[in-house]
Amino acid sequence: MHEFIQAAECFAVISMALMGGVYFVFSAFVMKALQHAGNGSEAMVEINRFILKSLFMPVFSASTLLALMLLLWQLMNEQNIFIISGSAVYIGGMFICTALFNVPLNNRLLAAQHSNGENPFWPVYLRQWTRWNHLRMLSSLLAAALIGAA
Repeated sequence: MHEFIQAAECFAVISMALMGGVYFVFSAFVMKALQHAGNGSEAMVEINRFILKSLFMPVFSASTLLALMLLLWQLMNEQNIFIISGSAVYIGGMFICTALFNVPLNNRLLAAQHSNGENPFWPVYLRQWTRWNHLRMLSSLLAAALIGAA
């Protein structure tokens, strides 16, 4: 069982760092580029559609399940504070943040999209979505570092 847990920790670190990298790209330049694009809201709606059918979803799901599994294992067995902290940070800062903030904002953006390309919700979306994305990025990278330090 110990080898399985070590492999899970390794895959968790890799997948969490990968997720942090995806969120970094959006925080560092994608959202800024979309803000200045003439059709930024339309492009973001398409990104949101495409991402659900991409490799993002298996990595998103696997990393979350690994975090939950490692958290439960550590609480019931070894109680390594780095893995417990990293898993909790990831579940709270990445998964719950996504479910409570980023996804509802994506849904509101889609609902506000007009057929002529205009979207009155776009300025609010940019500010709020990017703020929550920063949290997802930092949480993912911190979680990977904490679990990796174990």
